[in-house]
Amino acid sequence: MAVRILVFLMAGLLLAQKIPPATFNGTVHGVSNKQITIENESGNLLDFDINRKTRLMRGKTQISPSDLENGEPVTIEARQEMGRFLVALSITAQPKSTEPRP
Repeated sequence: MAVRILVFLMAGLLLAQKIPPATFNGTVHGVSNKQITIENESGNLLDFDINRKTRLMRGKTQISPSDLENGEPVTIEARQEMGRFLVALSITAQPKSTEPRP
């Protein structure tokens, strides 16, 4: 009985630890209100869920998923949930240049 309690307590402590989010860099390959797909520098496509807690920023300005364009570079901080899904905690795009293109 004591062994079961000890195992239960250890499992609880492991689950309670906060694992820091992972950072991913890539270009937008597709985006909707619920999901973003990026292509990393190795050419792999990575899917991230977007939820109401996801913070989307362009520089210091908050944006919506529809403001992101295919091919645009982004940085995503994400955490794995339910052992399967990557959930985006924050998505940051570079500020748009105000200089006219040649």
